[in-house]
Amino acid sequence: MNKNNQFFLLILSCLAIFSFSCRKFLKIPPPKDQLVNSEIFTDSADATNAVIGIYIYIMQAFSLNMGNGGLTLYPGLSSDELYPTSNIVNENDFYKNEISTSNILNSSSLWGNAYNILYDANACLEGLTQSNISDVVKNQLIGEVKFIRGFMFFNLNNIYGPVPLVISTDYHQNQILPRSSSDTVYAQIINDLKDARNLLSVNYPTPGRFRPNRFTASALLAKVYLYQKNWPEADKNATEIIDAGTYSLETDLNNVFLTRSNETIWKLSSVIPGLESWEGYFFVPISSDVIPSYIITDSLLNAFENGDERRQKWLNKNRVNGNDYYYPYKYKLGYDGLSVPLEGYVVFRLSEQYLIRAEARAQEGNLSGAMSDLNLIRNRAGLQNIVSTDQASLLSAIQHERQVELFCEWGNRWFDLKRTGKATEVLSLMKSGWQPNDTLYPIPQIELNRNPFLSQNPGY
Repeated sequence: MNKNNQFFLLILSCLAIFSFSCRKFLKIPPPKDQLVNSEIFTDSADATNAVIGIYIYIMQAFSLNMGNGGLTLYPGLSSDELYPTSNIVNENDFYKNEISTSNILNSSSLWGNAYNILYDANACLEGLTQSNISDVVKNQLIGEVKFIRGFMFFNLNNIYGPVPLVISTDYHQNQILPRSSSDTVYAQIINDLKDARNLLSVNYPTPGRFRPNRFTASALLAKVYLYQKNWPEADKNATEIIDAGTYSLETDLNNVFLTRSNETIWKLSSVIPGLESWEGYFFVPISSDVIPSYIITDSLLNAFENGDERRQKWLNKNRVNGNDYYYPYKYKLGYDGLSVPLEGYVVFRLSEQYLIRAEARAQEGNLSGAMSDLNLIRNRAGLQNIVSTDQASLLSAIQHERQVELFCEWGNRWFDLKRTGKATEVLSLMKSGWQPNDTLYPIPQIELNRNPFLSQNPGY
């Protein structure tokens, strides 16, 4: 990582502090045959802190995990977005699509991290369900926890396919759970998100949009329905957000990922003093004369049309030995030492909802409505309108727009290639040895050893 030792020591000390503040409420991750101490949930403030502890846990680790950059890096390497320049075997295996069942990043940073977060969420849900705190606070917190659980299962389902549906803290039950079908997992996700939407207020519970509101649940629901090809519901949920009047597209692309961006639906906050985001820290080189650790592939670079401001404002480059090396530059600051962060780690934003609705409308045959949504995003990037008279070309244009608008964000490109059936067509041209089975990551061997009822994905 080639960062200075002083910052590394600062991070370690901060992690110790934040780890304690989070886990004084929840003992995580050891699998236990017991519930979280019910006394925590007799007080509204303590119950709130227990749920906030989940967000702290998501953002505190000194690596790119499921919720703090791992879904950008590892699927970005697996797809056609990022190329690794450092000789880190466990990372390079994602780029080569040769992930071993013992890959520590796959087993710990993705699978393990997600199930630790799920344990947190289930523990809080069980405690909150039995608590006697005020209904207003209880509804908000249960809504947040159900949203987090739905969010984690959505990502797990799209990375691994069928996964164990862990919805309790009962270790004896969880350790022998088989993999549930993707349809079953999606049904649970939708139930959780519907509950969350009904329980959460349209107002954010705290300033900054760091904790979910009702529209946050709707944003993920729109995405879930899009992936399930339920076009009317995808259209409906995206429209609810677009028409709410709460959000607006930022006219300047440089403002999209700032803390004051009105485009943000939900973001996560840094919990390390002086650190803006882990993505900025890992992706932005420490100086202008070094080769970045992760560079944009030619495939992605060539996808930008002439005049696309996203190439100018969301990419940056280092020129080393006469060669240009482009890297993601949506997050520009990394570690800057500022006490008040200027950038938020954005999970959902309004432009994605326009693209979700555009795709849903195109699939429904509403081509004019789809073009209208698509062109809003293109115009914001300095591009001319798309005029399409047939559904196939319009859908292709929408997928292209998703590629250049949502690149290096939350695995969107990797997931899009898979859900549209384009992964093999696209990736076999640029990756030697590509196999269709590579669209799913392997179930970690350590999990197979622990649970004889788990099965492995094909090809591993």
